[in-house]
Formats: sequence, structure tokens, C-alpha cells
Amino acid sequence: MSIKIKQSVNLSNKVTMTQQIQLAIKLLQLNTHDLQKEIDEKLLNNPFLENETVLNYQDLPQQNLSVVHKNNDFSSTSTSDDFIEQTPAKSQTLREYLVWQIKMSTLNKIDELIAYTIIEYIDDSGFLTISLDEIFVQLNKNEDINYQEIFAVLHKIQHLDPIGVGAKSLCDCLLIQLEHYYKDNKKYDEAKNIIKKLETNSMTKLSNFKVFSDEIEKIKGEDKDIANIIISLNPRPGNIISSELPQEHITPDVIIYKKDGEWSTELNPEINPKIRINKMYEGLLTNVKNKKDITYIKNNLQDAKFFLKALNNRNLTIHRVAKIIMKKQEDFLIHGEIALKPLILRDIASILNVHESTISRSTSNKYIQTPRGLYELKYFFSSEIETNYGKKLSSVTIKEMIKKLINDEDARSPMSDSQISKSFSDNGIKVARRTITKYRESMGISSSTDRRIK
Repeated sequence: MSIKIKQSVNLSNKVTMTQQIQLAIKLLQLNTHDLQKEIDEKLLNNPFLENETVLNYQDLPQQNLSVVHKNNDFSSTSTSDDFIEQTPAKSQTLREYLVWQIKMSTLNKIDELIAYTIIEYIDDSGFLTISLDEIFVQLNKNEDINYQEIFAVLHKIQHLDPIGVGAKSLCDCLLIQLEHYYKDNKKYDEAKNIIKKLETNSMTKLSNFKVFSDEIEKIKGEDKDIANIIISLNPRPGNIISSELPQEHITPDVIIYKKDGEWSTELNPEINPKIRINKMYEGLLTNVKNKKDITYIKNNLQDAKFFLKALNNRNLTIHRVAKIIMKKQEDFLIHGEIALKPLILRDIASILNVHESTISRSTSNKYIQTPRGLYELKYFFSSEIETNYGKKLSSVTIKEMIKKLINDEDARSPMSDSQISKSFSDNGIKVARRTITKYRESMGISSSTDRRIK
């Protein structure tokens, strides 16, 4: 048997993901915060890029920039003390705050070691994330420490500020606070028993605190004083400190407002990156003769131009997508959520003649400031529900209609999901009972049985 080898030439078209296309996709899917980090990194690595607000060196007035005192007296501490006093204090984390309190206490070295180990495993909500057995094993690798010492230090931590940190469970956390604040209250024993009972019945942990809060609502009808005592306790004591930490602020990418009776959609000028190519470095290309230097300059200059072009394309795409979305959802701006129309990615992609994935990237983690509040662009996309009179409604509109029906119902005889489904059907809107249930649960609305006032 002989094997013959043949050569053939085929022509085919393929889309190649160049570095420029990859960069454009990457920038498009970044949110405002991550985009700024990407820009900062690019400014640091590419000398041909600079902030537009930065002045050229030659534009600066020539002056003495020395900060050394004339007497050169470095032994004086007044200047350094003033500098430290003027430096803004860094926000404390919960762990830093607890460590500071331990340092201010009178614990011995062994107890301090135990305390620091325990604090290391307390999360931002104030709960101990590992068991005492694991802490015992870890501590006894280097020291001879018994359980009694660990319990004593843990008790000390649980009574630091805020009260209840270092608790092993939600029940434990609430009981610590109950004993500290209401030990002498005549309702103390009853409240203690209820907390223990709730923990036993619903196996309440921090992850399903809603179950616990639902149980508290039932207690309100039986004994309002006890319910108020339990409600006053903090289920997440660490959040008192953690909530004071600087949180990431959501900045809108797009702003829509009414001007001369027409809706106008614009990019937020505050987040539009003000960067440019450094003219001084760009001019070096005509003076440099060394081949390696010429290659370095050309590569960085080209990289800077591609980056600026990708940034401009990103902003243009987001603006175009937002403009079409708000044109489609103009009724929302006038009447609110109940007027939202069905909208899918394909609708916008076909208008702009781009792929659906481009629309998805343009709307993910991108926000628009409207007269009705701040919304993620993805909020305006929803599936459609058919009606008997030919009009289509969005799932968001259906949710608003369900919410309105439940708000207007007789609390003594609330509507079941089947009754809500029938009410829609009577008005020419076909929504299955299981769909009503799914929408109701997604909005955090209880069933008719739980809503009924006895």
C-alpha cells in the first residue's frame, strides 16, 4: 500500500483577535473604578501618556524647591510632629480597633497572644470564623495554653467595644448583648428563653438572618416589650466599625436629563479620563539616532495611541448604547417602573449593528443617573409577557403590578398566587401561578398565609 502526499492551497477568512481588539474588549467591560486603575497603571508604565492636568516641566516657574531648614537642625522634633498631626488618620478596620483595645488593656503576654490569634479570625461582621478547637491547636504549636485561658480571653474580647464581637453564632452574639444591656430588666429571662428557642427552632445563623427576623415579627403580636428588646440588639456588631470604612462610591457613567422638552443623554464628564500623549517625549523621535531607542519610542508611542483610541471607542459605545436604551424606555422616565417595556440585548445590537456580547459588556456594571434615581443599564432589559390585546409587557412591569395588587389587598384576606394569576388573566394578561410565585419571592414578599393578619 503506497501513501501519496499532496500539497494544496486553500483561501479562508478568519477574524484574528489582535492586541488592539483585546484591549478594546477589556476596557469596554471594566466599570468606572477598575477603568481608573487600568489608566493609572498605563500612565505608570508608558512615559508617552500623561494627565491633561499635568503641566509641562518647562512651563513651571523656576524657584527654590528646597525644604531643608537654613539652620539644618534635624534634632528638632517640632516639624516632624506637625507633619504627623496634619497627616489624615487612616480609617480603622474592626480588627485594628480590637487590637488597639487589647493593647490598652492590662493583659499579660500570653493572654495578648491568645487575643491577637482570636481577633485574626473575626470577620467584618464581628463573628468568629473558626472553632475554639482550631484556635487551641494553633496556639499550642509554640506555647502550652489550656482551654480555660482561651475562654477567659474570648470572654474579654466579647465585651470589648462593640459588645458581642467574637461570638460563635447569632444566638451567642445576641445573648452577650442581652446580658450586658438588659441584665436587670424584668423581661430579661423571657427574652433570653425566646432567643434560645429561636436558635433551636430555626437553626438561625448569620447567613439566614431573615428567618430569625420573621420569627421576631410574630413575637411582636404576643409581647411587644420583649420584641423591642430583641430588636434593639445588633445581629452584626462589627458593622458598627466596618460601615465607617470608605465604601466604593458608585459613579454614573451616563447622565440623562430633560432640556428644552427633550431628553438628553450624555457621558458623565467627571469620569471621562483626561489623558493625552506627552508632546515632549513624542518630539524625541526626530532627534534620537540609536536603533534601540527608536524602537522603544515607536513601540511606546504606538501603544499610547492604541490605548487612547480604545478609551475613546469605549466611551462612544457606552454612550450610543445608553442613548438607544433610554429612547426605548422613555415611558419609564415619565411614569416609572410600571411603564418599562420589554427589551433584550438583540434589540439594541440590531440597531447599532454590533454583536450582542458588545451590548452586554457595555451595560454590565455601568450606571445611568436619571431623574428617577441611579440605575444599572442592565436594569432596563427584561423579558416579555404576551397579552390578549396584542401588547407586550416587561417582567419588571408585571412585578410592579403584583406589588400594587398586594399593597391594595385586604390584609385579613390576602390574595393567593392563584388569585393574582386569575386577576391578570381577567385583564388579558397570561401569567402562570408559578411565575407569580417566582416574581413575588424575588421581591421578598411573603406568601398569602404569612401576610394574613390574624
